[in-house]
Amino acid sequence: MKISQVMSHHLVAPIERPYRNCCSGWIQTREMNLVEIRTDSGLVGWGEGDGMPSLEAIDKFVIGWSPFDFEMISDNLTRNGCNRRLSSGIEIALWDLMGKKCGVPVYELLGVPRRKKVSAYASGFFERAGVDHVADLTETANCCMNSGFDALKIRIGFGLSQDERVVEAVRTAIGSNVAVSVDANTGYDLANAIDVGKRLEKYDLMWFEEPIDSQNLEGYYKIREALSLRISGGESFSDFSSFGDLVGGRVVDVLQPDIGRVGGFMEGRRICDLAFAHGIHVIPHMFGGVVRLAATLQWLATIPDDPFVEDKIPTYLEWDIMENGLRTDLAILPFKPEDGILAIPDRPGLGVEIDEEALRRFSV
Repeated sequence: MKISQVMSHHLVAPIERPYRNCCSGWIQTREMNLVEIRTDSGLVGWGEGDGMPSLEAIDKFVIGWSPFDFEMISDNLTRNGCNRRLSSGIEIALWDLMGKKCGVPVYELLGVPRRKKVSAYASGFFERAGVDHVADLTETANCCMNSGFDALKIRIGFGLSQDERVVEAVRTAIGSNVAVSVDANTGYDLANAIDVGKRLEKYDLMWFEEPIDSQNLEGYYKIREALSLRISGGESFSDFSSFGDLVGGRVVDVLQPDIGRVGGFMEGRRICDLAFAHGIHVIPHMFGGVVRLAATLQWLATIPDDPFVEDKIPTYLEWDIMENGLRTDLAILPFKPEDGILAIPDRPGLGVEIDEEALRRFSV
């Protein structure tokens, strides 16, 4: 089986009611880069990443190779100017092809599965246009709890008093049996991050995500020293050395690599091994389309339950609750949590097949 064609599909899905975090404008569309790899045997593999290698690199290092040469393909792309962020979708699609060729889910190729289902935390809680922010988030939190989620993550960074009002209202509404995390999307400076963190400590948070600029590792260290909260981050990083700095500097308690940015499954495994060796949790970031979701589920099937971490928290899937047609409408069989739990697909490959009509509808 040889690779005969590689295609990149830029997809855009409109959003009916725009939303934003503290650092973004109003988000009116969701976008994704979908990778399609065709083979001379007729099998098709799907991947999703944040970009795509050049056509020249694809012709030289991908076309004509076997999907089972995935390590050589990834190494050649990386050593010839294509960073891991750009090659992630290719690597994911190669694993989809290998699983389909062998007739097994990707997680069986990666090793012994640790789990066949995974708990999800409800992630979203952005500011939405045209509604009262605190009331909207409180209502959403109640809906999530009533749907079976036992954990959720709120976007903050809208000001110290506003953030505390939101967290207090949500915690009061859902009680103490649902875990709550907060995500500042790098919106604070050091002093204000520590200030808001101290204000929020009393609400029993699971973690405080990206409080400041992700490149300010010295600031992260000071925040972690100043607060009793777990600090999390890493979603924006794509190269192994950056994760080495995060882990080696002891600046986070929870590492959040994104499989669509770090280079795919093999780099994801290296990052997990590094984190666990230093006693750091790994809970992947997932805020993309249905193929990235499927890949994240396959990856989660193989991630250990923090074997060297004394401060245990569950190995969660991040479940994006915001409107996103590229997650809900692009696959023939979309994923849906039941009581806050998702079954990891056991179909060959990633376990997802693309709806060709939806692909045409979202393509630009």
